[in-house]
Amino acid sequence: MDLRWEDRALEIGPGRGVLLRFLLKASHRVTAVELDLRLRPSLEKNFGGHPGLDLVFDDFMRFDLVDYIHQVSTPVKVVGNVPYSLSSSILFRLFETAQKLMDQGAPRMKSATLMLQREVAQRLCSAPRNKNYGIITVLRALVAEAELLFTVPPTAFIPPPKVYSAVARLNFHSKPLYSITNPQLFSDLVHHVFTQRRKMLKNTLGSWHWINPDWTRVDFDLTRRPEELSTQEFIDLFDKIKPIPNPKGASEIGSTPY
Repeated sequence: MDLRWEDRALEIGPGRGVLLRFLLKASHRVTAVELDLRLRPSLEKNFGGHPGLDLVFDDFMRFDLVDYIHQVSTPVKVVGNVPYSLSSSILFRLFETAQKLMDQGAPRMKSATLMLQREVAQRLCSAPRNKNYGIITVLRALVAEAELLFTVPPTAFIPPPKVYSAVARLNFHSKPLYSITNPQLFSDLVHHVFTQRRKMLKNTLGSWHWINPDWTRVDFDLTRRPEELSTQEFIDLFDKIKPIPNPKGASEIGSTPY
């Protein structure tokens, strides 16, 4: 995870503290956010009082990550063995946080090194024209580069899960690389077309809400399929077909903000 002593580590779900023990040796300051209160006694017994540790018992999805990063003066690197059922929610939360920090000129969240279900990690790190390319890939590219570091077989766990895992790293952009006038509506477009990823854009865009009435006349090859478009091409398409001006309430549409 390329963690240096001067970095600040933020662990999502320390569990029984296996990774936490390593983090406390590698970083001068660690914040560990744990939801399961049943783990509190053992975590406080084994790690309570450590001068470099802040134990926070809260739901990471409610934890004010932007405010936390603003309060610290050193770069933050996120780590975690992410619950498979929450992988997408946590990733989108990280994307949203990274975007806000860039918009505020304070991109101090440097990276996120996460263990995920292998298929999720592959989608996160994919490229256009690949079967793994999808919503999470397009939206990730707005805020970070991604690399798949290694896979982990089920036999590495007790009890072994039924799926393979993989460790992936997000390296967040230090400044915005793309300009999107309405990120939430853009996200809605990406989600919409990928629900029918095998269909050509001309066959899926007609049922999208808040589309420009003249969308069929735009200068864009609408015979292409969503898995063929890069993030920049999605932005170009969005700029051509978005409603002008956005109708009242359009900013409230979308599954995720980024």
